[in-house]
Amino acid sequence: MKKKGNLKTIIWILVLFLFAGLIAVFGYRVIVTADEVPGKLSSISVAAGNLNYSGCTMKKVQKVSYDVMKYGYMDDLLLAQMDTLDARYEFERMEEIRAINNLTAMSEKTADKLAYQQAKAQREEAEKIAKEAARLAQMAKEAKIRMVAQQIREKEEGNSTVSTGGSGNTGSGDTASKGGKKGEPVYASTHGDSLGKFVITAYCTCRVCCGVYSGGNRTASGTVPTSNHTIAVDTSVIPFGTKVVINGQVYVAEDRGGAIKGKRIDMFFMTHSEALRWGRRTMEVYLAD
Repeated sequence: MKKKGNLKTIIWILVLFLFAGLIAVFGYRVIVTADEVPGKLSSISVAAGNLNYSGCTMKKVQKVSYDVMKYGYMDDLLLAQMDTLDARYEFERMEEIRAINNLTAMSEKTADKLAYQQAKAQREEAEKIAKEAARLAQMAKEAKIRMVAQQIREKEEGNSTVSTGGSGNTGSGDTASKGGKKGEPVYASTHGDSLGKFVITAYCTCRVCCGVYSGGNRTASGTVPTSNHTIAVDTSVIPFGTKVVINGQVYVAEDRGGAIKGKRIDMFFMTHSEALRWGRRTMEVYLAD
């Protein structure tokens, strides 16, 4: 019995040594693992290795934030660094969006400004062209007026020759009957085809101009000779009743004379002095419209 009791004692001693060895080995492993795991797990490992840790503590439900759940394995320094990086990334992203928006707005403003400047330049160019056209038209009008005035002066002064009694040669034959009346001039704004240049002289019903036919009151066509109206013509060139425009004024072919041949016209005046003032001129003759 004594030997049996010693055997049991030895066995219990061996079991105690084995149990102590297991405790020593596994307790060291838990401590080493707790040191190796970073962040929140280190706290859990250390708490698990604490001898005062009890089962009732494990039953407690703790409320944790999203950041703790997501970054629970990280320590506070890493969390702060990540928060800084996130904030910087968000700031840079917002700056990039703001820059893109500013660039877009600037581009739109630039495009609108360019379109406005182009439209303004085109409008100014059109106004410049219109002003230049108006200026040239005014110059052309003034030049035409000066040219017409010069032609009138040349016809009245340079191309006319007044010779006393020269127009009396047109009174031979039946150039004019006797008498006559004063007429008002009729001006033409337009005219027809040109008949060419004619030598135009003047006559009246006096003895110097008409000789033995002076004092009469009828033309060769049977009308009363009228100033500013009646002309004597070569009827083979201009028939009786034909209206012509001479120096902008309308005349009618109503008389003829022995000296009026070809492109020659004799214009009737009421007095001899008026006929002398007209003298002898070469002028363009047009058909009246």
